[in-house]
Amino acid sequence: MKTTHILILASLIAFVGCGEKVSELDQKKASLKTLKEQLGEIKTQILTLEKEIALADTLVKDGIAVNVQELSSRSFAHYINQPGTVTSRANVIVSSEVGATVVRRLVEEGSWVSKDQAIIQLDASVMMNQVEDLRQSVELAKTTFERQDNLWKQGIGSEIQFLQAKNQYASLGKKLAASEAQLDKYEIVAPVSGRLDEIVINEGEFTSPGRPAFRVVNSKRLQIEVDVAERYSSILKKGDMVKISFNSLGIDMEAPVSFVGQVINPENRTFKLKINLRNTSGNIKPNAVASLQIKDFSADNTIVLPSSAIKKDMRGSFVFVAEGNKAIKTYVEVGLSQGAETHVTAGLEFGQKVITVGFDEVSNGSIIEIKN
Repeated sequence: MKTTHILILASLIAFVGCGEKVSELDQKKASLKTLKEQLGEIKTQILTLEKEIALADTLVKDGIAVNVQELSSRSFAHYINQPGTVTSRANVIVSSEVGATVVRRLVEEGSWVSKDQAIIQLDASVMMNQVEDLRQSVELAKTTFERQDNLWKQGIGSEIQFLQAKNQYASLGKKLAASEAQLDKYEIVAPVSGRLDEIVINEGEFTSPGRPAFRVVNSKRLQIEVDVAERYSSILKKGDMVKISFNSLGIDMEAPVSFVGQVINPENRTFKLKINLRNTSGNIKPNAVASLQIKDFSADNTIVLPSSAIKKDMRGSFVFVAEGNKAIKTYVEVGLSQGAETHVTAGLEFGQKVITVGFDEVSNGSIIEIKN
């Protein structure tokens, strides 16, 4: 019996000892797993640091790759953008000067007509009879005057008879000239050369003085009118060049300012500019819209930089200048910008090299390597 208890006790001790050994093994396995995970993270960190150190070593050795622009004398111009409307300097609506019936339209719409060419014939029968009567009266008065003048030279007749004959002849002559001038108004003529754009009265209609009869437009004598802000009134001058674009027609040209208005419109605070156009092809029509670039500033022998190379901080505008193998932060004063370029007014000198590519990668004192 005693031997049996001893065996049972020995078995229990062996079991407990085995459990303790199993628990320690699991702990070691877990610790090993944790260390391996930590080792993987450490290796990753080591690789990252090695790459960063290698890159830093390269930059320090070779410098940051940049492109530079060596500053030289340039011209700079600034333009203001304005829309303008095309008008014709020969766009005329012609009216009748007398009241009469339209007998005939002498020219078809769309035809090219010359100055003083007859376009519409009015009924002038009554006026023609009056003119013919006056011509006969003038002929009689002329004959009477010539005879009376001959007698007067011979000392025959009275002075009053001579003067009456002379006055009658002169008076009728003036009436005939006035009537013939009035007769001319029964033909309505084109006051300018151009295209007969529209006839607004028909044959058989009665026209009266002041009633529109037709329109003549000369599309070769065009101008652009544009309203410009008041602040440019002391800058823009007659003769300043203007870049003109008709985007819908694919036409680009340049022309000088031909007129500068002297009055400010109180409603919109603008003044008028006019530019004469060469339109030999006739493709540009009145009322077309043009895009204008009007020069309001220009400078010669100056410094111009890409606008992207100019940065700003709390102190102001700056660029990076290449001095040897270093980038030096240099503050500048800038003027107007046009397109992708900016006028630099102070802070730089001709011959300096400004970083134009790679400036975002450098700071003041960075080692650089010029590639261009």
